[in-house]
Amino acid sequence: MQKNDIQTIRVNTQKPYEVMIGKDILHYVDNIIKNKKRVIITDSNLYNLYKNNLSNIVDKDDIFYFKAGEESKNRETLYAIYDFLINKKADRYTYIIAVGGGVAGDIAAFAASTYMRGMPLIHVPTSLLAMVDSSIGGKTAINYGGLKNIIGSFYQPELVISDVRFLDTLPTREYLSALSEIIKYGVIRDEKLFVFIEQNKEKIKEKNMETLIKIVTQSTENKVKIVENDEKEKGERALLNFGHTLAHAIESITKYKEYLHGEAVSIGEIFATHLSIKKGLTNHSTLNRIKSLLDYFKLPTKINKEFNSKELYRIMKQDKKNKNGVLRFVLTKGIGLSILSHELSESDIMDSIHELKE
Repeated sequence: MQKNDIQTIRVNTQKPYEVMIGKDILHYVDNIIKNKKRVIITDSNLYNLYKNNLSNIVDKDDIFYFKAGEESKNRETLYAIYDFLINKKADRYTYIIAVGGGVAGDIAAFAASTYMRGMPLIHVPTSLLAMVDSSIGGKTAINYGGLKNIIGSFYQPELVISDVRFLDTLPTREYLSALSEIIKYGVIRDEKLFVFIEQNKEKIKEKNMETLIKIVTQSTENKVKIVENDEKEKGERALLNFGHTLAHAIESITKYKEYLHGEAVSIGEIFATHLSIKKGLTNHSTLNRIKSLLDYFKLPTKINKEFNSKELYRIMKQDKKNKNGVLRFVLTKGIGLSILSHELSESDIMDSIHELKE
């Protein structure tokens, strides 16, 4: 791959847009919306690291940043963004450029979808997790009442620019945690991607740029295909939640302070695979392959023995995928194959939680 190569993926949703993937491509934002009024929404960490770069896209006074962290994905930050937009006399033709990881992307996109009933939005994901997941597909949200992403909307952007150069400054823990989401794509629908990760895990761990562009592109293609088939998550899109039902419960019970999202997903993937074995859908060979990769990237596969299993179960009962009060989990039938199951007993679920504590 040449230095300045850009991978472009078209997303054919109700409002089509493109995802651009490459290295050192941030400047394309200015090229594409030249002479358009725009503001940037980001977090304090990104602002401190990249304020000079961002000032090449907007005036410094047109950058709004909030305290970095999941705790900021709340209504107080959302209202502060509204105040900023009002102060800047933003209208429905003003572009919001969301620069950051999933928190910045989710809350900026929710603001864009609701301020004046909709503003044009550009995602510039800066974390690996945001590049392969949250920036694609139009989900926006804030956390409320101790529940993750409980208030939100579907709102597609005008463009996504995934510049892997941002990963140079991404903390190692955040970088590694996102790999659980990439492994997820391999488990649910793309065996070739899973094998590629197995064969190139050293390069991935070392942040080899060519390898990163490859896995970001393949992961993006996987998500795009699912989103195109099921934009509003009425069916197939729910498969993207492999590992997430327990993950969200773990994040909630620890008040988002003990695990990064990808770390919680890692545990959830092992949990979902245990459930899959109980249902006779797969075997321990699948579990061992998934666990081997997660272990290599130093991701957790166990939970604290002190966690209250009944409380985890109670929180999972509030999951958005549930239907008529019945818990639904994404289960694996082997690497590259998955299904959405709702035929699980409470005892199966509690037994699988117990296995995570051993």
